[in-house]
Amino acid sequence: MDVPYNTSSRGIAAPGNLVVAASALLFIALTTDSRGQTSVETLERPGGQHVEGWLEGDIRAGFRFRPREAGTPIAIEAGSIIQINGSGADSLAGLPPFRILVGESLRLSGLIGSISESSVRVKLSWQGEEVTLPRPGVQSVIQRPGEARVLADSFDRLDASRWSIEGKASIVADPHLSEKTSLRLGADGASVIHRLAEPLPAGRIDLAFFDDGSVVPGRHWSAELIFQGPSGPLVIKVDLGWTEESLAVECPRGPSLPVQRLARTRGWHRLAYRFGPAQIEISVDGKELAHGKSPDGQLASIRLATSSSSSRAIPKDLAGYVDDLQIIRFAEPAASFEIDITQDEARLVVGDQLFGEVKQADGEHVLMAVEGNPVNLSWSEVAGLFFHRLPAQGATVEGLLARVEWRAAAGDDPVDLDFAEGAIIGVSGPAITMATPYSGVLRIPRPRVRKIAIFGEGRRVVIDPASHHLGDEPTRAPPLLDPPLHEGGLLERTFLLADVPDAQALLVMDVMEVVGEDNNAAFSPFVRKGELITWVTMNGQRVDYLNRYIKTRNDVPERVAIPIPAGLLRAGKNTLRLELTGMANKADQLDDFGVLGTALDFRRKAHAASQPAR
Repeated sequence: MDVPYNTSSRGIAAPGNLVVAASALLFIALTTDSRGQTSVETLERPGGQHVEGWLEGDIRAGFRFRPREAGTPIAIEAGSIIQINGSGADSLAGLPPFRILVGESLRLSGLIGSISESSVRVKLSWQGEEVTLPRPGVQSVIQRPGEARVLADSFDRLDASRWSIEGKASIVADPHLSEKTSLRLGADGASVIHRLAEPLPAGRIDLAFFDDGSVVPGRHWSAELIFQGPSGPLVIKVDLGWTEESLAVECPRGPSLPVQRLARTRGWHRLAYRFGPAQIEISVDGKELAHGKSPDGQLASIRLATSSSSSRAIPKDLAGYVDDLQIIRFAEPAASFEIDITQDEARLVVGDQLFGEVKQADGEHVLMAVEGNPVNLSWSEVAGLFFHRLPAQGATVEGLLARVEWRAAAGDDPVDLDFAEGAIIGVSGPAITMATPYSGVLRIPRPRVRKIAIFGEGRRVVIDPASHHLGDEPTRAPPLLDPPLHEGGLLERTFLLADVPDAQALLVMDVMEVVGEDNNAAFSPFVRKGELITWVTMNGQRVDYLNRYIKTRNDVPERVAIPIPAGLLRAGKNTLRLELTGMANKADQLDDFGVLGTALDFRRKAHAASQPAR
């Protein structure tokens, strides 16, 4: 078991004062049952019963919930929710800088491998191989809100255009963390310095460092932030080893920082800084190391270095190792934007927008064509990319249809919750294996999972994952529809079926702001008279009208499932139409509502006609 840093005492890092930590260690014991589980899973059944135990099974044998107490395994019912209190993401993983969104049914956080005109490739810290998504299904690729990536380096090479290098600094295969190599700084004196093109008034820096646990008096290695102040450079130095048995913080010219003493332990660790004009926070593996007033000035450079204050012989192979470094700039998100779903958009950190066509991108740069001219951008300038919304049928998935939510990073910040809808095809101790319509098979580490919402066993075909605004008026007041501009009174989508299963077919849609028969005092009376109706038509035949499935105010997304009569669907091409009708005395006045995604489910068992979207 990894041993966490000791957090038993505190000190002060004053100007010119090096603070070291005590050597006490804190151990955390995990309760592990005979099945190897280290988390509590709770089944919330549709009737309200709560049972503790574990989800188990696969697509061949079926899925069930085994109670913690002795008893018969429970069949998984549609409408059930499984809550999981796992250990969460490893703090070494850091904060994934990018998020890929496929409508409201998929969000993946990770590193961008590449973006082409046909695909988006993303690297997930918890899945070995890259995930490839079809670009027509992807709605956006965005950075974490309020952040812009300035530098990312996994040290596959030592780039002289990024780093000023002195001494024995090199790239080595072992130890490494994120990719296949890391940066090695020899203990006899070495340094690498990155000087920022523009000083940062506020931002975040994190890096992984390897501590071999050695205690060698007179030998040091450190990570230094250098701020350019009114009276010259100000340095905040974190001493990572080797003189003492604990980490330390040194501020030669101020400011004074209260320090939480952390004992060194062997292995990889994550060092993180957050700073702004008023405050700086330093942590290791999510545990506070120091905090206090920021230096007067802006961050100008970062230095990783080893040094010596002793003439004693250097132990063989003593070195510092660094991997997976990121420098992030904080930026205030713009208050409002123009949205044009017929073009690609680069939304800039400064609030400007560029419309055109995204040709390609990687983790460093974006290439666009704007009015026929090439435009090269770095991710330090781009808050996010928003793609032209095109119909994109997903791959057919089959199994236990569900929505799985999991932690993309350590901690419990709601902003770091990812999710996917698809078919669970296997459950093991280590992972939930899920087939998804757009991102292939995901093997989600079980300790990261927080919630599984069960829709029922069956097959799903996503017809269109994108959001649409149907009606005749733009949305100007909350809750805002996406996009704000209306798309008219007709939405038509074609889709292909390899075959039609002998099962109940359901048209599943997430909708918002639909006028129901009883949910709106002003307009529901018109619906009851047959006005403001939205008809669902499949292959030229009216199936039902959407309005009668809405029983709530529908001011938040709600999922409806509309039965499709047997014999109406066919193998091959099918056509779905949503047709809006107006008022009796004003045919062009329509209901205005949002459709957040559209799919066809084939359920093996009877299923209710309406259920929450999330």
